[in-house]
Amino acid sequence: MLIVTDAHIGKAVQSHAAFFQMLEAIEKTGHDLVFLGDIFELWIAMPRYEEEIHTRFSAWCRRQKHIRAVGFLEGNHEFFVAEERPEAFTWCTPNARLLEDGATLFVHGDQINRNDKMYHIFRKLTKNKFSKFILRTQPWGPWLIRSLQPGLNRMNTKDHGSIPEKEIEKFAESKFAEGVDTIFVGHFHREYSYRRGESKQLRALPDWLGTQKVTLYQERSKKIKTIPWQELPAAGGYE
Repeated sequence: MLIVTDAHIGKAVQSHAAFFQMLEAIEKTGHDLVFLGDIFELWIAMPRYEEEIHTRFSAWCRRQKHIRAVGFLEGNHEFFVAEERPEAFTWCTPNARLLEDGATLFVHGDQINRNDKMYHIFRKLTKNKFSKFILRTQPWGPWLIRSLQPGLNRMNTKDHGSIPEKEIEKFAESKFAEGVDTIFVGHFHREYSYRRGESKQLRALPDWLGTQKVTLYQERSKKIKTIPWQELPAAGGYE
């Protein structure tokens, strides 16, 4: 299984070309695939807000889900994807995803730090049916997004590069108590590991944007390896 997180692709940051080259490399592997959120710098999954890179990505996932499982978690830079584009993926969720084994959990990570009160208020105000209705129906919706995006980016990058260790450990322990033994987290743009004993672990994964790295996970052996995406065709044993 292959995990990609925090690519933040967008034409403004000129990161999309390498990202789509990586997707071509993935086609040559047998890996199932999980996108762990913030794949785009901004993705509002509605007409008037989507660009060519969004539709190109959706089309690629739609084709590939007939070859491999393709899962997508919304990050804090993605809005309404699970509601509006579920057909593009094997599964798509705005929240966490627990695998069928009941022991492997994927979360983006933006909701882990409960001390970040302002972000949680922002999330409630922007990810709801009313905000979706406003964006869909009001002609000034795109202008509003352009006006708010600089502030949104500043708020969303506050956790990047820092790890709220106490909050992560508290989150991990709560999930371990529920029977989860492996947790994958994005959002923080930094590798971090928290373990309890030999069998339970939380892994915060590196951001693709800053490192060009992806994570390979072997479900049966629980083996985890992070590599540059350019090494993908030669990386076996992680189906």
